[in-house]
Amino acid sequence: MPAPIFISYRREDTASEAGRLQSSIIRELGEDVVFMDTSSIALGRQWTQELEDALQSAQVVVVVIGPNWLRISDEWGIRRIDQENDWVRRELETVLNSSKKLLPILVKGAKLPPADKLPESIRDFTQRQAVDIRDVYWDHDIQLILQQLRMEVKQEQPKKDQKLSDIRPYPTPPPEKPDPLSEDKLQIALSSSLSNWQKVISPLPGEPSKVRIELFREYKFKSFLDAIGFMNQVAPGCEIAMHHPRWENIWRTINVYLTTWDIDHFISDRDIQLAKYLDRAYADFPGATKKVGSSGNVNLTLPRPTYY
Repeated sequence: MPAPIFISYRREDTASEAGRLQSSIIRELGEDVVFMDTSSIALGRQWTQELEDALQSAQVVVVVIGPNWLRISDEWGIRRIDQENDWVRRELETVLNSSKKLLPILVKGAKLPPADKLPESIRDFTQRQAVDIRDVYWDHDIQLILQQLRMEVKQEQPKKDQKLSDIRPYPTPPPEKPDPLSEDKLQIALSSSLSNWQKVISPLPGEPSKVRIELFREYKFKSFLDAIGFMNQVAPGCEIAMHHPRWENIWRTINVYLTTWDIDHFISDRDIQLAKYLDRAYADFPGATKKVGSSGNVNLTLPRPTYY
């Protein structure tokens, strides 16, 4: 079966890091999802054709770039990247002329090369968003990449035969409509288990004469990719719960609003349970900035829908 992920690298530059990346992908997503030339080509097979076939079949091409990726030269001092038969160059040309996803990964402190230092055929490669993997934070940084890869290759099930509900358990709610939570019960929750949440009131979009009452919390992260990674992680649980937040990502911050739409936008126990689920996930998330927010027993009345 063709592998949806193709790893491109230079052996003299990042053989160790590329191998470590492959091992991480195999461990989390399965052996069949990733192709790397040193281990994916069977003995006796025509390796150039194998490479071509694997590249054409891939959905995502991961380019591992180290400090010497650009400057590596042949025995005559000619840079490999300047040679039309250079495999790394050919791989980039193929990806840039297709609809495949290109994901540059920077290791050992490397930077994306300047466009004017590259052959014209692959200069657009420098416009792609690159991701750093820091050696001392490998286990943390690799999780962000794995989340991106799961999304791109539609591998929401991290391991073979794993059910969606196994990703992070969440009880499926009953189909009947819940009752609005009483103000007393809400204030008890906001002063105890949900002390980082607030009750907010704002006009209902499209019906300004009505209001919506929501739970609100702001989650902070170390990076933009951490914020996106968190949303990807908790989304399956929201889907299982059949209860979805109103949220917005602003750089390294996610603003989350919870209300129960089918009881006229009041807060119900479903919102309380989903808030607890998100808080537990945030507490365990490696890219979270664990800063205690403001007390939840403050009610905010918003004159118009506003994100804070």
